Amino acid sequence: MLPCSRRGSDGHDACLLPESQRDVYQALSGLDHLYRPGLSGKDESCPIDEQELGQWHYLVTDPKGIQPRQEPMYSSKDPAKPKRPMGAVLEISLRRRSGWTRWLQVGEEEWLFDISPKDRKVRMVEVELQKGSWDFEVSVAELKLYPIPGAKNSSGTMKLGETFTADEKVRPRRSRGAFLHVAGTEHWVCDFLAGQQQLRRLDAKEPDEEGLSPLVIHTVVDERPEEEEVEVGEWKYIVLDPKGVTLRSHPTYDKAAKLKDRLEEGEIVEILERRAGAETVFLRVKTTEGTRGWAFTTQPGPGSFLRLLEVEVKSCNLYFQVLKRSHLRRRCSFAEAAKVGRTVEKGQLLHVIRRLEVGGTTCLQIDSGEWLVCPKDQGAFVDGPLEVRKMHNEEAEVRAADAVALRKGPTELPWALTKKVLLPGSKVLAIRRAHLHGEMWMEVMQLGGLSGWMLASDLQLDFSISSLPRRNR
Repeated sequence: MLPCSRRGSDGHDACLLPESQRDVYQALSGLDHLYRPGLSGKDESCPIDEQELGQWHYLVTDPKGIQPRQEPMYSSKDPAKPKRPMGAVLEISLRRRSGWTRWLQVGEEEWLFDISPKDRKVRMVEVELQKGSWDFEVSVAELKLYPIPGAKNSSGTMKLGETFTADEKVRPRRSRGAFLHVAGTEHWVCDFLAGQQQLRRLDAKEPDEEGLSPLVIHTVVDERPEEEEVEVGEWKYIVLDPKGVTLRSHPTYDKAAKLKDRLEEGEIVEILERRAGAETVFLRVKTTEGTRGWAFTTQPGPGSFLRLLEVEVKSCNLYFQVLKRSHLRRRCSFAEAAKVGRTVEKGQLLHVIRRLEVGGTTCLQIDSGEWLVCPKDQGAFVDGPLEVRKMHNEEAEVRAADAVALRKGPTELPWALTKKVLLPGSKVLAIRRAHLHGEMWMEVMQLGGLSGWMLASDLQLDFSISSLPRRNR
């Protein structure tokens, strides 16, 4: 579906950064903890899923900054306003969730967003902003100072044993730890970096309860604090990563825990448990084939992007008519490998049993198990839901003046014409009726297996279902 990259959002390859810069650069790349997105993302015409009035603070994490919008639409950039730079903490008064994107209003005429509706990259994260006075002692050989939270280049250092006062804390929500502003300076520090606690509270009566900062990348679930959020239940997620996702034996990023089992792009999986990690949510997966393992929602490191997204899969019993010839797929993906080798034709009637929306695309699962994937930016693929009803095998008689050729679907397009013919006066059983574009169609069958669609006006039933005027042929 959407492209992924190992490069950071500023275009740098994280693997080529100096080690001293890489930790902080990776740390701020994706702090979307347990955020529960909706169904669609990029499409700007999708409805607002949720709106909230209040007061929140968000931290800009994109190294390139973020351009304000005039309204909550990706294409409405406001060139008159400067970019909000990385490290800026902004006060938000209104939030609107639309798909995986949460639109954020700053002031009265400025809009930003947390997750890009275009490429799923994390641009801003919600934080708690605290101001006060806290005393700390450096507990590492060298503590790097930074001009803003998450800057790549340090602006100085402090040595082991040095003390300072912090007058501001910026703590990402649903995480532990904080960025600390050094009082009387323009410097910031991280309390935990590269797997090591860097500071010790001097004014705390109890041992430091700040815990691990969200800057740690490699989460070890077995050593998680008791307060870590764990949810048990049932959810549906869709795989967004075009490269697929390899399951792990337990909730960790460690490659050594990888299993042989994989999830492919567009696959819908059942989630039995969710655990908050340092930069993501770990998911205990159960596939339709019974495969089990662990995955995670957000790829850590530079250029963080969504790999799995929570979706609402709606069961239904609806009928749609195809408007353009389309390929059927075994999963909700445009990948060539997802095609099943057969198509649906224009005018064909589809019985849809499940549907979902994601990233501005509607996915319809038909009764034979395949999916029809319908992106909104390519026009309408189907018409419906339509009025289609079962007829309980009502007896009927062909009353046309000439023989009637049965059709594969309720349409007069050439592809639907079959060699099956019903003679005038033939007895049939009416199976289903469909009212399409002012005409009534009937699906009929005879003993022996002869079946197909015909206009209801060519049938005589025990009731007036075919009272529509007959057309001249």
